[in-house]
Amino acid sequence: MPSRAAATATAIIVGVLCLEAPSTAFAAKSQQLLHLRSSNLQKLQREAPAELSAFDTGCYMEEDPSPLESGGAAGRSYRGLVSTTVSGRTCQKWTAAHPWPEAADMAAVADKKTKIDETTESTEWGNGLGNHNYCRNPDSSMDGPWCFTMDTNEAFKKELCEIPKCPPKPRDFTAEADALKATVEATDCECAEQLYGSTVTTKDTSVPLALVDKQQGSKKRCPCGGSR
Repeated sequence: MPSRAAATATAIIVGVLCLEAPSTAFAAKSQQLLHLRSSNLQKLQREAPAELSAFDTGCYMEEDPSPLESGGAAGRSYRGLVSTTVSGRTCQKWTAAHPWPEAADMAAVADKKTKIDETTESTEWGNGLGNHNYCRNPDSSMDGPWCFTMDTNEAFKKELCEIPKCPPKPRDFTAEADALKATVEATDCECAEQLYGSTVTTKDTSVPLALVDKQQGSKKRCPCGGSR
């Protein structure tokens, strides 16, 4: 029969093994979870962000397109949904202080619209900031919309976003012609200054002006400055 000391030693060894078994299993499980988490994180970092539609991406104006707009040049008027930079880095929320506290230090300024008449209003663009991480150019410090990134590396603290420029506003030639006609109104009057830009008669203009005067004898007189 084994001695009392041998029996005690055997009991201690069995107890230790019983204690170590769950501990070893727990450690192995923890390692598996850490590996899975790391793999998922790397996968997310490699995946490209969800592609936005052209409508959501939008474009930015290099200059204010109209005298009725102000403060929107260099993309300050951009209100699209792009939230990654040209290098693919994710933008930091403008209300967050991590990793770059400067973002939260910037106060939001609302757009201001002023009604001029029943059909016309002017716009004074604010900075577009809010509780989001969309690209903006709140301080006009860059040539287009930008953002603070989630990268803690100082070299990538702030980057431009990949957003197309808006095409120049097309000219409305019909509207321009109507405006010019309303201003000049030379088609139904005999005002020489409006017709030719001068009332000085020269050897080159004497005959044409005389013919015009004869042909438009019954036309109404123009509200020209000065007397004739």
